[in-house]
Amino acid sequence: MKSRYLITGVAGFIGSHVGEELIRRGDEVVGIDNFYSGRRENIEFLQSISNNNFHFLEIDFRDFEKLEKEVFQKYNIDGIFHIGAVASVQKSIEDPRFTNSVNVAGTLNILELARKYKIRRVVFSSSAAIYGDEPTLPKNENSTIAPISPYGYEKLIGEHYMDIYNSLYGVETVSLRYFNVYGERQDPSSEYSGVISIFEDRISKGIAPNIYGDGNQYRDFVYVKDVVKINILAMEKEGIAGEKFVVGTGKTTTINRLFEVVSKKHGKNLSPNYLPPREGDIRESVCDSSKVKKVFGFSQWIEFEEGISRL
Repeated sequence: MKSRYLITGVAGFIGSHVGEELIRRGDEVVGIDNFYSGRRENIEFLQSISNNNFHFLEIDFRDFEKLEKEVFQKYNIDGIFHIGAVASVQKSIEDPRFTNSVNVAGTLNILELARKYKIRRVVFSSSAAIYGDEPTLPKNENSTIAPISPYGYEKLIGEHYMDIYNSLYGVETVSLRYFNVYGERQDPSSEYSGVISIFEDRISKGIAPNIYGDGNQYRDFVYVKDVVKINILAMEKEGIAGEKFVVGTGKTTTINRLFEVVSKKHGKNLSPNYLPPREGDIRESVCDSSKVKKVFGFSQWIEFEEGISRL
C-alpha cells in the first residue's frame, strides 16, 4: 500500500533525494521548504518526475499556524521525514538565536503537529556534530556526546525532543546521526554546502580550493543515496521507535586525499590553499555503523571513489 509522507527541507540536498526515491516508487510526497538554502531547481526536478504524487508548499516550518492549516489540515500524513534545518556550524556560531529558531523551535513545531494529528512516525535528521571533538573513535550510538558548536547542541536538543515525544506522547521517532553526506545536487555556491561539492566545483574550473588546517583531518564521507535508503528503512522498520542510528560508512578519508581524488578525476594539477583551521570544526570523525547493519541488514555502502565518480 502506498503511503503519504511529509518531507521538510524538500528543496535541499538530502531532502530532494529522499523525495526522488519516494516519488519514483509511487508514494505520495508532500514537501515543504522556504528556500533559505534549498534550490528551486530541485523542486522543478521533483515535479518533472512526479506522476501527480508530489505536492510542494513554500512554507517556513517555524510558522506553526500556516504549517497546520496548509499541510496537516489538508493532507492525511502517514509519516514525516524531518530533514529541514540550517545545517551550518559556522552560521550557528555567528547567529545562534536564528539557527535555534529553526533547528530547535521549528523541530518542536513538527513534533507538536505530529502529536496532534497522530502521525505514526517522525524520522529526524540529526548530525555527528553532537559528538564534538571528544577523541574516542569510531563513534557509535553510545559514544560520549560533547558538542562544540551551537549547531551540535541544537541537533542534540532535537534528539531529546524526539525522545520525549516518543516516550510521553507515543509519537514514534527515529533519529539518524549523519556523518559527512555528499552526492549529486549538493549546491557548491551555498555557504552550507559540504567540502566535496566545493572541491568538485573549484577543481573542475581549475581553481585551487581552500583547505583549513593541514589537510590531515579526516571524515567519514557517506553517499547521499545510501542516506536515502537508511531514511526509508528507519521509516518502515517495525519495533525501532525511540532508536538512534549513526549513518556513515565506517571508513575514513583525509581532506588531502579528497583533494587528490577530485583532482585526478578532473585531470588537474593544482596546489590547495592551506588556511588556519576554522572555529568549531571537528578534526577527526568516523563512525561504527554496525547497528545499521544489525537492525536494517544494510552494509553495502557506496565506496568513496565510486561516489565521487558519480558527481
